[in-house]
Amino acid sequence: MKIKSLLLYLLIGIVFPAFVYSQEKQYSNAVIGSDAEYSFEQLEVKPEFPDGNAGLGKYLSENIKYPKKALKKNISGKVFVQFIIDKTGKVMDVTVPRGVDKSLDKEAVRVVKAMPNWKPGMKDGVPVKVRYTIPINFKL
Repeated sequence: MKIKSLLLYLLIGIVFPAFVYSQEKQYSNAVIGSDAEYSFEQLEVKPEFPDGNAGLGKYLSENIKYPKKALKKNISGKVFVQFIIDKTGKVMDVTVPRGVDKSLDKEAVRVVKAMPNWKPGMKDGVPVKVRYTIPINFKL
């Protein structure tokens, strides 16, 4: 009986740590730095808007409302909007690193914040946070 117990403890002592190590190694980048943010190039699977780029273009064209102030002043241009797509696909931390006009920038942020969830990016088979930038072109 003592030998069986000893063998069981040895088996648990050898197999379990090896299993844990293999799991840690498999998810090392994604789990250990679970709040880490990844660049687009580091991912195996890129974040994707529902229905891909075509869906993103359709969403933007259907939801952007040209600000009246910008229309009156004939203001147009490209607003670059940066945001994070989190591990669940939610859009968060929306900023404008390069804007055109306060009214256009504000509208671009509004539309991006209202986006539906994306399919999240994946690193080592695990969903991760990804910083993403899109240009939104306001043309008269």
